[in-house]
Amino acid sequence: MREKMITRAFAALSFVLLSASTYMVSAAESYTGQVAGVGNVEVELLSKGAPVFPRRAKSYGVSGSVLVRFSVDVEGNAVGAVIVESKPRRMFDRSAMRYMQTLKFKPYVVDGNATEVKDLQMTVAYRLES
Repeated sequence: MREKMITRAFAALSFVLLSASTYMVSAAESYTGQVAGVGNVEVELLSKGAPVFPRRAKSYGVSGSVLVRFSVDVEGNAVGAVIVESKPRRMFDRSAMRYMQTLKFKPYVVDGNATEVKDLQMTVAYRLES
C-alpha cells in the first residue's frame, strides 16, 4: 500500500514538473511584419519544429546562422521564405528552409478576417554544444 502511494505521489510530481517545463518552453515568441493598410504588426509563433544540424557542418565543427525573410499566410503558415544572409555561406541554408516549413503562427486578424503578414524576419541559429 505504501509503495502504491509513493508511486502515485511520484507520478503526480512528475506531471506537475512536466507541465511547468512545457509552460516555460511555450512562452510566446512574436515577430514583427507588415500588413497593407495597417503597418507594423506582431504575429505570435504557436509551434515550431527543431532545425536539423547538417552532418557536414557537425563534422567540420562549424556553428552558424541563417537570416530568413518570409510571410505568414491567412492560415498561419510561413510562406515565401527567402534567405537574406547566411554565415557561413550555404552551410545551413537547406536546413533553415526545411525548418521554416515547421513554423505555425496565429493568423493575424483585421476587421474579423485573417490577413497575410509580409516582411517578417527570423534568424535560425546553429550552435554546436561543447
